Amino acid sequence: MNSQYIYPAESNAIFTNSTSAIIVMPDIFGITDYAIATMQEFAAVLQKPVYMFDYFYTLTNKPSKFLPEEPREAVDLMHKMRGEDFVPAFRQALDEIKTEHPSIKEFIVIGFCFAGRLAYLTGLEKSVTKIVSFYGAGAHTPNYYQGSTPIEVLVNARQNDKNLNVLSFYGTQDESIPKEERDRTKQELESAGIPYSSKEYAAGHAYFQPGRPNYNEVAAKASWQDLKDFLI
Repeated sequence: MNSQYIYPAESNAIFTNSTSAIIVMPDIFGITDYAIATMQEFAAVLQKPVYMFDYFYTLTNKPSKFLPEEPREAVDLMHKMRGEDFVPAFRQALDEIKTEHPSIKEFIVIGFCFAGRLAYLTGLEKSVTKIVSFYGAGAHTPNYYQGSTPIEVLVNARQNDKNLNVLSFYGTQDESIPKEERDRTKQELESAGIPYSSKEYAAGHAYFQPGRPNYNEVAAKASWQDLKDFLI
């Protein structure tokens, strides 16, 4: 397994017989200390093996870690990346994890910020049974993968698939995802027969992870409970 873009949680050895695993995709700043801490906490609380996937590695061939106070390179990579870059890289990561841990048959994907957009694309893989998008702006970006938006990709791949469940988290004060976009995501997924739910909190963008400027303790704690209810 390529440790240059797949990072396992420290406690994964405890869950060697698990049939499901969690893939965490961090925000555009990559493998930061707060992203790693979140991964470790997911493993401890959710009692599953957890892996963090560095999706920008496919563009740079080097580990991604950027300073939030100096976002230019991370933002440039976000604008550069398309679904055609992400989809094969994600598929390769899943194949590597399954090769090393054959007991894993199903994956839960949790994506933050830009990776919340990418999370919808992971539904192309039938082994992905749950998708969690934390404030995933750009879910309706035109021509993002093979001429479709990320939500359209998911709809086309998994229409009426009851083996997939999708949960989106939003901050109502997050201007990057207006209400019309949130409603559109709900309408398109539900119309396609994909089980979908959303949770909204009085918070801004990137409210969940300590270390981010908009961290909101009240909303983060509520999200933790909603996440556990969804996954456990």
